[in-house]
Amino acid sequence: MMLSYADVENFVSESRGIKESGLNFSIVTGETTEDMSMGLFIPSSDRDLFEAIHKGAIGSLWLKAAELPAWLPNHFPLFLTDNLTIAALTILDHYYYNTKQEEWGTMTKFIFRDKEKNETYKITNRLQYSETRDLAYRSLLTKGGDFR
Repeated sequence: MMLSYADVENFVSESRGIKESGLNFSIVTGETTEDMSMGLFIPSSDRDLFEAIHKGAIGSLWLKAAELPAWLPNHFPLFLTDNLTIAALTILDHYYYNTKQEEWGTMTKFIFRDKEKNETYKITNRLQYSETRDLAYRSLLTKGGDFR
């Protein structure tokens, strides 16, 4: 079971762009070094969002108080929140508490970077989630600020 538009919309204050409840996200990350095909992006700047869209992102979290980039397509889904860290962690926690992985099921990947070790970690199952949730929190703290 993949993370859906409807799942994400439940944890943000509002959304903009296309409203597509059948849209699913195969990846959630703030790292523009990753392929983002069918991805939900966690930005730290509008320049990062541009790169993420170029790499295949189909939606993004966005700070509610931040100005929207003029170049952003009107249909591109943005999920507006007061705090990127809280929104992303809530989505991550909800996803792993409420899904049951099947051996053949396609799961959404959550990707976070440990800047101290300069390593990227992929969370694709509950075991990885329980082992790296604190790392995800530390990685997301850098995304929660105001980037206007």
